[in-house]
Amino acid sequence: MTATAVLAATVILVFAALSTFLITGEFQALLRHIPDQPSEDYKILVTLFGIAAATLTAVLGLLVALWTYRRSSKATRLAQRKQHTITILFETRLSEYFQRTNTQRKLAFPVDQDITLADWRAARTATGSSPQDEARAAALRDGADALQQMLNYYEFLAVGIAQQDLDKDLLKASIRGIMCNLVDDARIMIAELRQNDPKTMEHLVHLYEEWRRDDAINHNGEITERPIPRLPDPR
Repeated sequence: MTATAVLAATVILVFAALSTFLITGEFQALLRHIPDQPSEDYKILVTLFGIAAATLTAVLGLLVALWTYRRSSKATRLAQRKQHTITILFETRLSEYFQRTNTQRKLAFPVDQDITLADWRAARTATGSSPQDEARAAALRDGADALQQMLNYYEFLAVGIAQQDLDKDLLKASIRGIMCNLVDDARIMIAELRQNDPKTMEHLVHLYEEWRRDDAINHNGEITERPIPRLPDPR
């Protein structure tokens, strides 16, 4: 039995005992004042008191039941959210597709180098005149696609956090570094994309800025992630 169930059972028993004590005590006090041959008024009074006591007990029981249900439902939702998050993280880490996508991105866009929208577009449309050049161009095209997929993946996680479908603290402890490093490298590209549509990766941007502010300075006192720039409206 969980701690919530034990607490709920204890509260119910306390309410039941208190209600029984009050009802019994009040009935005994009332019975001492009732004559051997009570009038109709006395009978009505006793009946009304009994109805009131029963109603009070039922209301208290209902309130306790609702409180218990809410606590139990909340605990269940939290457990499901955490399990769902763990499942996603576990599948991602074991996914050959994710690992390959991450590698392709790093081959086309090395870590710790700024990526502009022009860089991404050039890689996306790269071509080669010789077999060797075409192989390099294909790697760039794959890398451009991989970068887009990884940004979309982290946007998906950020949406899950915003919708309270995923555990924010668990994700932060697991992916904060790799996610923030990716967004930091692509921050100029993201800013340029958001010039035309401010809703582009809005959840990822919000999460990145929050996590960046929390842990932007490393043990040497250096800023490890930079803010996403706000570019002027092209219109």
